[in-house]
Amino acid sequence: MTGFLERPSVSAVRRVGRILGTLLGLFLLAEFIEWVTGPHPPTAIRDYLLAVGCVMVILGFAVGWFKDLTAFLLVLGGSVLVSLVSLLPPRGEWPLQIFFVTAILSFLFLYVHLATKKK
Repeated sequence: MTGFLERPSVSAVRRVGRILGTLLGLFLLAEFIEWVTGPHPPTAIRDYLLAVGCVMVILGFAVGWFKDLTAFLLVLGGSVLVSLVSLLPPRGEWPLQIFFVTAILSFLFLYVHLATKKK
């Protein structure tokens, strides 16, 4: 019984990652569409970098249903890109806490990949 408590079930972690990733991806997709089609669409290079990072995160969560390592790389890369670009002035367009949560979720995909990798 202690073996189960030390290592969570890979299928349970996979389900949690997929479900939370899908919900967060849909939320980010709605925010992204609202931002792009809103009254102040992206015009600066900073805005385009934020858009690329957000698209990477959304695609990463979509790919997470099929490829775990690719999802990890896309979500973590997009989260880091958005976080770094958001620190540049002017600040306040994107809430950084959301992208910290996406970075944490990306490690669920990495865990599943490493746990199911054939040796």
